[in-house]
Amino acid sequence: MRLLIDGDIVAYRAAASAQDKSEGIARSRTDETMEQLVNAHHATSVMPYISGDRNFRYVIYPAYKANRTQERPRWLEDCKEHLVVKWGAEVTDGYEADDALAMDATASEEPVMICSIDKDLKQIPGSHWNWVKQELTVIEPNEGLYNFYWHCLVGDSADNIKGCTKVGPVKATAKLRMGSTPEEWFEITRRAYNNDEAFLLNGQLIWLWRHEGDIWKFPAHSN
Repeated sequence: MRLLIDGDIVAYRAAASAQDKSEGIARSRTDETMEQLVNAHHATSVMPYISGDRNFRYVIYPAYKANRTQERPRWLEDCKEHLVVKWGAEVTDGYEADDALAMDATASEEPVMICSIDKDLKQIPGSHWNWVKQELTVIEPNEGLYNFYWHCLVGDSADNIKGCTKVGPVKATAKLRMGSTPEEWFEITRRAYNNDEAFLLNGQLIWLWRHEGDIWKFPAHSN
């Protein structure tokens, strides 16, 4: 089993846990998480991804993540560097670590498992491991598309993405249950927005790339 690891979260959690301690302890806690993941799944190899500074989402929506005003953990960059040097992490350029995880999982011809606590990745079919909750989830292809449209309806306050007005998780679920196919879920979401420009923008912000340059567009049947 090859593990695809959300290095952003590994580094952030390790750095945050060692905020008042030394850089060495922060790096050690990074190793602890990585080793736990490897041992839990008898991994044959690991591929951590870390988000670089450039991200197309900031270009199409300058307010992306603008609500994140909290100071970053003291040793965050050191933990990221440690993942690169010791664990071979790849730093993305022009897109996020989540996109890299999604592209790798989509293209892989061998069994892989996405290791993250980020719900955004649940739009990607395959095995997902949340190491904090010790929870394994297997996402089917249509389930992944359902999760994408649900996310479009609700938005993402953590990333400063506003969904449909007055549509929270319960209402989003109720709306999508009126359909049973990706085509129907698209139309339900489109009607809820009643604003193609806003829907398209949010879809592009939320959609994770399956291949490089995979900017989300309305499905062909929507014309």
